[in-house]
Amino acid sequence: MNGIITLQSGAPFTANLGTDQANIGSGPAQRPNVNCDPNAGAAGTAAQWFNTSCFTLPAAYTFGNAGRNDVVGPGYADVVGGGARLELRWEIFNLFNHANFDVPNRTFGTANFGRIFSAEPARQMQLGAKLLF
Repeated sequence: MNGIITLQSGAPFTANLGTDQANIGSGPAQRPNVNCDPNAGAAGTAAQWFNTSCFTLPAAYTFGNAGRNDVVGPGYADVVGGGARLELRWEIFNLFNHANFDVPNRTFGTANFGRIFSAEPARQMQLGAKLLF
């Protein structure tokens, strides 16, 4: 099995006014007044993510008291999965453990002429595993 999991907390954002309540003209966005925690008691749905009743319009010619980045947006969660396949492989070399001798000594006139002093390896086994995803 394999998978990729991505989890992110919600990004904070600032609630702004759509009008020039402080009468300063164009410039930085103005903020409303806040009288409770907009993240507490929220519906948490697409129709109403945060508690909008926490915000009120400030008095004319004043700035609101809402802080910067005091509302938290929705988080992100994603799981990407896929199928997997496990292959096991068992290999045996020289299964019957037959003695496979090397070539005998071929030097005529020596004491070891015609004698064998080595052989190919005895039975060997190996196990392998491969994960495909």
